[in-house]
Amino acid sequence: MIPTGIVPEAFTLLSAIAMVTERAQIGTCVSDPHRRHPAVFAQMVATLDQISRGRTIVGLGPGEAMNLEQFSISWNKPVARMAEFVEIIRELWNGNKLTYNGKFWRLRDALLQIKPAKRIPIYFGANGPRTRELTAKLANGWLPTPRTPQLYKKHLSEIKRTAEKINRSLGDFDPALYVYTAVSERYENAFLQLKKIKPQIAFFPKVIEEAGYNVEIPEHLGKNLYSEIILSNEGLKKYEEFGKYIPDEVVEDFSIVGTPEDCISRVEEFVKAGVRHFILINMGPDPRYVLEIYSKKIIPSFHEIH
Repeated sequence: MIPTGIVPEAFTLLSAIAMVTERAQIGTCVSDPHRRHPAVFAQMVATLDQISRGRTIVGLGPGEAMNLEQFSISWNKPVARMAEFVEIIRELWNGNKLTYNGKFWRLRDALLQIKPAKRIPIYFGANGPRTRELTAKLANGWLPTPRTPQLYKKHLSEIKRTAEKINRSLGDFDPALYVYTAVSERYENAFLQLKKIKPQIAFFPKVIEEAGYNVEIPEHLGKNLYSEIILSNEGLKKYEEFGKYIPDEVVEDFSIVGTPEDCISRVEEFVKAGVRHFILINMGPDPRYVLEIYSKKIIPSFHEIH
């Protein structure tokens, strides 16, 4: 959330990654419908999918202030804009000429002169009721920010109920989770690593409250800190202050942390809640150790799920 180094443009970097990998899925987590015209976005993604031979996925979210306001990019009606954005890019990927008259974009006999190598799944970074409703209607997968297994199960049920109301089958729907992880032979070492970044793990006060924590966040910090924060000295101070109001227990409840055995138990809780696709943010303390433990011990414990 708060940058500590170079932040490259995603699709340029993903193209390079596609050239040196063979099986890994590659994509954004997440892009927004504000910074690029949907036709430009569709062409970029189709190109990436050709380069990667059909391994591209797309993550989309309503956007946040840090990527928009400082650059004077319009940020209005994000949910409606995201719906229209998806409708346009899918039509363009079909390879047909498109005439479209929407609220935000207009196209006339528009033809995208490249098609994806295969059908590209679109995941919504949906963290509120409106975006979860849109997920049920339009998305191929759900990719929320960290939350407890209990809250994940509740919100996934909301998506399923909405889909049922509109008679949409979710047979190939992919419930995913963006989640931080730290693994160590000693629980304390892993926990302390994540405790340093509490505001990143649980950056939506509303989600913290919905998870059952009685947390009183001062009004000047707002109710949607992640969406509203600006990368300025004032914004960074808000970020640090917000962390003081988050109980340490939230770190454990909203992440996968501890010894390898602790993490296997935690993954199992999330799996029982409905998660089928984990997007892991490796926080160490030793990143190589974490990768080794996941590849040799944690992931093999759940092979039957895949």
